[in-house]
Amino acid sequence: MYKVPDGQMRELVAYELMSANDVPERDPMNWVLQGSSDGGSSWHVLDEQTSQLFNNRFERRTFKIKTKVPPSNAFRFKFLAVRDVQSNSRLQLGSIDLYARCS
Repeated sequence: MYKVPDGQMRELVAYELMSANDVPERDPMNWVLQGSSDGGSSWHVLDEQTSQLFNNRFERRTFKIKTKVPPSNAFRFKFLAVRDVQSNSRLQLGSIDLYARCS
């Protein structure tokens, strides 16, 4: 979970995930991004992705928030599946970046 340091509300407009340096089987494939308007007590869905594949190591993928969502002061990802769950149950990412507007 990431809480906005100043507690102000932010309207998330996009986010970016970067694959890590090795083991493609640990790349996330399915996930839900959620936001909270009360610091993490309750959550609403901001974006959901399925069957996403990173083709290269250190690849950056940007996902735009396509629907109008309430401003949030906390964010969290729920990673539901990795690329190859049969060979690996661990998740690995190089980075996560959130892009937002102040509300």
